Amino acid sequence: MALSLRSTFPCLILAGSVVGLTLYWQWPEPALPVATITPVAANASLGAAPSPLLNSIKPAVRVVSVPASLPGLQGTEVDGELKVDSVGNLQLTQGLRDYLDYFLSAADQAGLEPVVEAILADARGRLTEPALGQFIGLLGDYMDYKRASIALMQQPLSAAQQSSADGQLVALQRAFEQLAQLRRGHFSSAATEALFGAEEAYGRYTLDNLALMARDDLTDQGKALAQERLRAQLPDAMRASEERQAQAQALQIQSEKLWQEGASEQQVRQLLAMTYDSPTVERLIVEQRNERAWQQRYATYQQELAALQGNGLSVEDQQREQQRLRQRLFNADDQHRVETYDAIAAKQQDNSSP
Repeated sequence: MALSLRSTFPCLILAGSVVGLTLYWQWPEPALPVATITPVAANASLGAAPSPLLNSIKPAVRVVSVPASLPGLQGTEVDGELKVDSVGNLQLTQGLRDYLDYFLSAADQAGLEPVVEAILADARGRLTEPALGQFIGLLGDYMDYKRASIALMQQPLSAAQQSSADGQLVALQRAFEQLAQLRRGHFSSAATEALFGAEEAYGRYTLDNLALMARDDLTDQGKALAQERLRAQLPDAMRASEERQAQAQALQIQSEKLWQEGASEQQVRQLLAMTYDSPTVERLIVEQRNERAWQQRYATYQQELAALQGNGLSVEDQQREQQRLRQRLFNADDQHRVETYDAIAAKQQDNSSP
């Protein structure tokens, strides 16, 4: 494999492409009991998919001020959307999930009870019955699901799973299936598809693609053909996005090869101009120029750090000098990236040690 699964898996998990966990806080305690959210019988209507014959209409958007009890959301617009059909039933959409996640993202800072109060206050300004009652019922189900999904995410990998790329892939596949089962245990089939369908489709594609890249019984051409077949199974909009990403990645690889071969900026610009318009080309040139400069600074940093570690200083003195070195070579915005690179380098060194 060109890339280590060990290095790519955390990025996939954090991005939500595979396991789809969108909230990564420790659920605050004491949490507001779900029993305090009054369920209504109208929630039963969520078990059926909205009729395609019903016109989708969105209520007029009201500007609702975020309460001072939710400082993390101050100055932001409410994300997502609440939509109802022509007879007033709540429609299950990805935008509905985005709406819930927008408010719940503040739970780690403000606590769950103020967040739920803010959600209900905002929803009451946007919805009427029966959609409002259906939304309240769904909110209780969604909060239960979030608690369970966070607990699932916190399950540690075994030593065997951590020690090999194959073990990590198997663990991710198992986590994906467990999360899919968890969703179906909390929501109807219609709700699961509406809220998580696109994410799960891309998650399956990502896992299948990782498994494909790990195979050693296929040639590069065979893997490329298999990738095309996988991509063809994605929904149309998602497939178009994936194709754009693949094209951008291929251009990035070609650009890096040109830089490594000593090409000029004009040569790289000509390559990019075959795909992008002039403003995009110039933006990419600046980004690549800045990235090359950063990588050169980091290479210098590594050289000086290696010399520092070989001069007989104590561990405490080495750490102190390393911090001074970081501050001298990198600005404040780069410090976190340097620390991340250092952590990855240390992990790779530990893995290579007998």
